[in-house]
Amino acid sequence: MKSKPKRKSGLDIVIIGCGINGLFSAYNLLKEGHSVTIIDRNREGLTSKNNAGLLQPSSLTSSPTMSPGRAFQAATVGWGAVYISPSQVARNMNWFMRAFGNMTGYEEKIRELGMLSLKLYLDFFEKEHINPDVQKGIAALYSNEEDGRKAAAAGKGRFIDEAEISQLGYMNLKGGAMFENEVSINPIKLYESLRSRVSEMGANLILGKEAKLKTSGRKVEYVDIGEKLKADKYLVTTGSWADQTLKPLGYKPNVMPARGMIMLFSTGMAKVVNAPALLEDTGIAIIQHNQNTLRITGFYEMVGHSPEFKESRKKWLLDNVKAHMKNFDKISFVRQSYGFRPCTSDQLPVIGKVPGYSDLFVAAGQCRLGMTLAAASGYAISEIIQGRKPSGVNADNFSPARFAL
Repeated sequence: MKSKPKRKSGLDIVIIGCGINGLFSAYNLLKEGHSVTIIDRNREGLTSKNNAGLLQPSSLTSSPTMSPGRAFQAATVGWGAVYISPSQVARNMNWFMRAFGNMTGYEEKIRELGMLSLKLYLDFFEKEHINPDVQKGIAALYSNEEDGRKAAAAGKGRFIDEAEISQLGYMNLKGGAMFENEVSINPIKLYESLRSRVSEMGANLILGKEAKLKTSGRKVEYVDIGEKLKADKYLVTTGSWADQTLKPLGYKPNVMPARGMIMLFSTGMAKVVNAPALLEDTGIAIIQHNQNTLRITGFYEMVGHSPEFKESRKKWLLDNVKAHMKNFDKISFVRQSYGFRPCTSDQLPVIGKVPGYSDLFVAAGQCRLGMTLAAASGYAISEIIQGRKPSGVNADNFSPARFAL
């Protein structure tokens, strides 16, 4: 077990939310010698474990590509991987109107944060001797060859043709882009390894407790978990629940949940695909993590925090995988689960000081890229909490002030 760092600054920091963003925030603060307590009502990182596990900042377009027309279709009869509940639109009209006007224009800001995050991830794996089934090289695959060429040019990847796609274990796809320097990971292993490391570094983890921030004026007085916890600084990393955490305090970060599904399969110890891939036309990700584990993820559904998928949706997902994965008949189903992506209306995360407060901070809203952006988000917010400007990224792009009430 590694030794705990000596405290330097003497700050006591409470983090509400023990997902991947909260853990990376804690990791960076602990390295600086601060005292960190992490609180979460759940005992496991549901969304953090149940995502695609692609650290892919060079391919940042929506999968599948959205437009106002397609968004309208998704909110009426559904559209492939995307479904938007009409009741959610009615209850959150301002969010959707802003979201439909921000479907492009955010990419470069996210790309900058994503590239920093990838670098921080690789440094983290090397320094901490952690290997959550890291694989280099991710393929973005299309049914149309020209789409593959455009993706390769836009993301500075290498175009791959139908023959090479077949060698990777996929079929009925005409073109794609291979991003050689990007990586996939097993999110379950990453989450568990990072949480163990943070605990070893001295973090106090309080799990299975509901936390409520109590304020006096525009200052946090304490966190109520059935007892009072006081700190110098407070950080909210509650993901898709960030609005519920912060709205009672007079701030709404404009985060809504987008549900996704994960399905895990046994491969019978066979190598069924030779590279992780994102089927861009359907938004389905396929990754073989190790010798016997295959992960399939998909869907972007705005249905609130409902965990229930219809059987027809599961069938749609499996039918599409079967149509494009050559060795589909070699895999056997193990289990399925879900997660909620925290999405803002302008497609950008919210990272920084909560407006009007001197001791309250938030890091949320990474949406589809929660895992990709976690290392950089945790670094950026830890710097901001310490009164420093993060290097390598323009943190003003993600300022919570843009959603001030």
